[in-house]
Amino acid sequence: MNNAKKIIDKTLLIITGILISVMSILSIWQVVARYILSTPSTVSEEIIRMLLIWFSLTSAAYVFGQQKHIAIVFFRDKLSIKGQIMILRISNIILLLIALVLMIWGGIQVVNLTLTQVAPSTGISMAFMYGALPISGLFITFYALYNFTTVKLSITEKGSDA
Repeated sequence: MNNAKKIIDKTLLIITGILISVMSILSIWQVVARYILSTPSTVSEEIIRMLLIWFSLTSAAYVFGQQKHIAIVFFRDKLSIKGQIMILRISNIILLLIALVLMIWGGIQVVNLTLTQVAPSTGISMAFMYGALPISGLFITFYALYNFTTVKLSITEKGSDA
């Protein structure tokens, strides 16, 4: 499972790197087209918006995988090791349920609803944009399961660092 996590981590880093690079290039083009050429590009604006959604959700999945997401650790750190493990397991179960129900199941429903809708400037199916939900939900599901199984190890490693 560690090898799968490493592969998914690397894949998400590559994807997010490509997305932010393309968004940066298109944003520069947007500024040049609008202010230098005096012809704003609606196509690049729409693509940037879609890529931002993909970037945000895939980055969020990566952050959950690294367990670097926002957390209120003040109370958790006051608990014993067993209490910390219990809190982390409960939070991983909640995260897993949210990823499965809202992101994957709900995302698939939204994708199905938007299959026939197209973005006005690019003609790209809106299902592409909403497809980021179930795909990032799959990554978050994997990470939640991985983190659930490795929570005791990570807590005890952190405890030995202090």
